[in-house]
Amino acid sequence: MASSPSNQQTLSGFPLLTAEEFDAACCAFLDRVHVVGDAAVGWSSIQVHQRATGSILRISRYIGLDSSSHPDGPWQGSRMDQESQWEALEDDPEALIRTPVPVACLQVLYDVLLSPTYQVPVLYFQLREDNQPAPLEIDTVYQYLVPDQYKKELRNVGIMGGISFGYHPDSGTPAFFVHPCQTTDAMRRIAEQQCVTPEAYLIIWLGLVGNRLGLQLPKELFTTESMPKFQGAM
Repeated sequence: MASSPSNQQTLSGFPLLTAEEFDAACCAFLDRVHVVGDAAVGWSSIQVHQRATGSILRISRYIGLDSSSHPDGPWQGSRMDQESQWEALEDDPEALIRTPVPVACLQVLYDVLLSPTYQVPVLYFQLREDNQPAPLEIDTVYQYLVPDQYKKELRNVGIMGGISFGYHPDSGTPAFFVHPCQTTDAMRRIAEQQCVTPEAYLIIWLGLVGNRLGLQLPKELFTTESMPKFQGAM
């Protein structure tokens, strides 16, 4: 079961994280998701991988695209969700006429790692066609992952930095990432006066970065007993 803030030590050097604190945050967040249930978050998988270079929090999800090609359309979610929707449509012939037919499926792979230089989390991600190894280009990322209200901010290197392209520090494969240069300032503005645990830090950070790249945290993950609220984090 996920640990509550009262059972976790506060960060030793907020807004920075040690490798041990980041590992504890990833494991606690994974526990939280498993308690709620994987189906509730709408992701196809979530795992914590232990590497010689440190922990990696890995989240995967699918985007089923309808003819309008809108990332917030009814086909966004896990493959299981899409199959359930298809079963419902098969029982309702009129719905097949009313509902846009999905024409493609995209997979999003998110990896959260700790930057050894900045000592804050970094989000690496790939958007690719299902079962295709090559990631799609940046224009497709903005089209299908970035909500309209964040597009200008990310292009102009906003509050959480902009989208950069490089190589994944663990796999060495090409990947996009959100540059961590603005992370410490953003975290200070939101939670400087609070006693922040490793898990709380990770959830606040995911709320800031994830919302800008289609990785929303569902409300089922939060309770008043187990998660403090921070103004502006979500």
